[in-house]
Amino acid sequence: MKVVIDTRFFILSSISDDATFKKWAKTTLQEFQIEKNIGIVPSIVLHEFYKFQLKTLGKDVAETCTNSIIKSNLQVINLDPSIAIEAAKLRCKYGELPTADAIIAATAIKTSSNYVLTDDKHIKQITETKTRWPQQT
Repeated sequence: MKVVIDTRFFILSSISDDATFKKWAKTTLQEFQIEKNIGIVPSIVLHEFYKFQLKTLGKDVAETCTNSIIKSNLQVINLDPSIAIEAAKLRCKYGELPTADAIIAATAIKTSSNYVLTDDKHIKQITETKTRWPQQT
């Protein structure tokens, strides 16, 4: 199994006040790290997460949190030509799809991932990949 992890997972797991969600996020992340290459993090997710942390919590927190992802058993996938072209195709097909979301979905497609871990409405509309998220957060 392969799962692409969207930025929203990392952001919400770090700021949510919902104890049930935080427990689910922690357990989910632990499951993805048991065996290397199950959890896939597109490099654009690192960009978005670092930017969020930098703006809201400062450089030290941004560095610590982002480095913990990089050093984990999660697989960071860089934007390569095949993902870039797939993302461009998705953006043409889904007119309001933001570039970062297109790259995240294209990464899922190109890595033959089972789903994207997100509740993002833009990614959920893409029929070429599936999404998963807990019912209540």
